[in-house]
Amino acid sequence: MKERWASLWLRARRRRALLEAVLFALLLSGLICLTSATETGREFSLLLLAPFGLGYFALRAEVGPPPWWRRWTRDLAWGLLLLLLLCGLPFLLLSLEHWLGATFFFPRLAAFPMVLLGMALVALVGYIVWRGFLCLLSLWSRLRRKQLLWALTHAHAMMVLLAAGLVILLFDLLALSNVRDLALLISVTMMLGLMSFIALLAVIPPTAFFSYLVVRRTTARLRALTEAAHALRQGHYEVRVIVEGEDEVAQLQADFNAMAAELERALRELKQERDTVAGLLKTQRELVAAVSHELRTPVATVRGYLEAALHRLDRGELPESLPRDLVVMEAEVLRLQRLVEDLFALACAEVGRLTLRCVPTDVGELVRRLVEARAPLAWQSGRVQVVAETPPVGPLALVDPERLAQALQNLLHNGIRHTPPGGIVAVAVSQKEHEVVILVRDTGEGIPPEELPRIWERFYQASSKLRRDGSGSGLGLALVKEWVEAMQGRVAATSVLSEGSCFTLYLPAAPLDAGPASQRTTMAPLEPELPQTGGLRTQIRKTSEREDLLVLHERVEQQ
Repeated sequence: MKERWASLWLRARRRRALLEAVLFALLLSGLICLTSATETGREFSLLLLAPFGLGYFALRAEVGPPPWWRRWTRDLAWGLLLLLLLCGLPFLLLSLEHWLGATFFFPRLAAFPMVLLGMALVALVGYIVWRGFLCLLSLWSRLRRKQLLWALTHAHAMMVLLAAGLVILLFDLLALSNVRDLALLISVTMMLGLMSFIALLAVIPPTAFFSYLVVRRTTARLRALTEAAHALRQGHYEVRVIVEGEDEVAQLQADFNAMAAELERALRELKQERDTVAGLLKTQRELVAAVSHELRTPVATVRGYLEAALHRLDRGELPESLPRDLVVMEAEVLRLQRLVEDLFALACAEVGRLTLRCVPTDVGELVRRLVEARAPLAWQSGRVQVVAETPPVGPLALVDPERLAQALQNLLHNGIRHTPPGGIVAVAVSQKEHEVVILVRDTGEGIPPEELPRIWERFYQASSKLRRDGSGSGLGLALVKEWVEAMQGRVAATSVLSEGSCFTLYLPAAPLDAGPASQRTTMAPLEPELPQTGGLRTQIRKTSEREDLLVLHERVEQQ
């Protein structure tokens, strides 16, 4: 009901408001004319057409859009049009009386046109003032609806105005109660009314200004909070507001800051999870493509040799190259087995089920043993010298000797493959504080700087011009990283093109009182180690071991 009542004022289109104003003025003037007992009253009813119509139009017509000068120009033009219509009606009635030869409406007075013109000017001035007041009141109401500052200022000012009005009314009633003469009572009433109006005009402005100053600080805090909420809605999650005071607004500001911080943290975590998932999906696609590529070559080779041998056997021929073909197929099957074993080890490391039995190990002795076993073969096959730089005793590291030996074997294999004849591959062991450091250096071709961060990725093989026989699968360094990190260590690599590369393993040093009690198993085994094969008579796994492998594969796929 309140909204319907508010929609009646300053909401109608100007054409509709003009028609309603004409009808309203005719209706009121007609009622006054019919209820008047004298011809002067009927004549006066026609003079009221302009005030009634312009007043109704000013109250009913809509407020136009800005700018303000265009709005006032249109209001003045429509007011003049309505004034001409309302002032033309009496003259129309005069012409009708003259044509009929009767005096039904009012007596013919010579001064009536001048009086009507004066009334029209007064009505026009009143229309301008009334319309301006209503427009300002509408603007003030709009400000009160949109800004809390003006709403509170209006409420304070109205409260003071009401209190002042009551005080002035009581004073006027007391003053009028002592007046007995009627003429004097009317004069005093008019004088007191005028003085009361002047007093109210003098009280309201300073009161409103004081209310504005008091309320401005609170509304400024709310405005800052509103702007921050709008910025947060636009995606600026780092926005915060300054907490001022200890009242409800301050509590709201603190809660907003906490909410924004929590939202920013949650979104940051979501973005990280999104990036992680995207990286995992990309890695999975690359892994599938790389595994397919690596498995395709040996499978195709074995299949080709088998098909050729079977084709000759079907024709009753015993191929002379069968022993050589069997040797080739055995090598390819061994390559497949190594690839599957490496993938299985990586999968175990991913799901946290890699078997590691860490014990205090003399790393220097381990390195010397590996270098002594590898050096003759490296010199014989590629004229590459493999040397070890280790202290006579120790140092001790808490590692799995078998896994560390496999990691060093992979690093030595890579170094020998990528070092030209006459080069050197050196393994150095030292201890720094609580870490045992193993350096594997070579004088090979080096790794390009843009490829160095990716060498630890699975199936990634850096570009190389030397010793690329196609035997690598790109899993060696990935296995080294997984094994070392599983032993609570870390890896690093540096390289210079045409000068060589250096791979560094940082392993946890064993405590000084290391003994049998310091042995620890970092992860429970999921299944026994894969058996090593010695030829085509590959040892077949047990059924339970195959089932465990399938279960592990399903776990890896789920992660």
